[in-house]
Amino acid sequence: MKRAIFFDLDGTLWNALGTICHAWNEAMKKAGLPYRFDLVKIQSFMGLTPEETCPLAFPDADLATGMTYFKLALQEEIAELAIHPGTLYPEEKATLETLSKLYPLYIVSNCDKGYIEDYLKACGTSSYFQGHVCVGDTGLGKADNIVYLKHKEAIDEVIYVGDTKKDQDEARKAGVFFIHAAYGFGNIDPEPAKIDRLSDLPFAIQKHWID
Repeated sequence: MKRAIFFDLDGTLWNALGTICHAWNEAMKKAGLPYRFDLVKIQSFMGLTPEETCPLAFPDADLATGMTYFKLALQEEIAELAIHPGTLYPEEKATLETLSKLYPLYIVSNCDKGYIEDYLKACGTSSYFQGHVCVGDTGLGKADNIVYLKHKEAIDEVIYVGDTKKDQDEARKAGVFFIHAAYGFGNIDPEPAKIDRLSDLPFAIQKHWID
């Protein structure tokens, strides 16, 4: 039986809010657009697809126009993150190294192309993961991408690790077990299986698959 761990990215594997916020504001300034963002607003976008983000970021624009603005922000974001990546969580590399020796690891995120690649390259974590997929690659939402990657890689059982209620809902839709990264950006009530530190993940995984 092939078992694998799928990870969300924002709030689960890194915190890139500061760089993203700066990049989005720079993009708006360069384009002469009036929108400005703070950390709270940027955090509210985490885990959403581009189509879900646009009405929140650009409420007075129709979806097509909002997507145009979003692409400007994304281009600036990808360029900035390549130079100023997000912050990894404590003991992240050691934890990923331990897990990668036991299970294949993958990333499934609602980001666009280039974002996961920034994390892997700029943070030096590419050797731990066997693959990744995002909405920018397939046009699919997170649940469908979990199912797509599970089938593509011929995986029998998946644990999905994410930090928001939406992550939990998408894991449920995909029919996979969910572990809440409670140190991230989202609160879930009632609390599902959770970890308070990324370094707790190997034990939580072992407990689930032994039980």
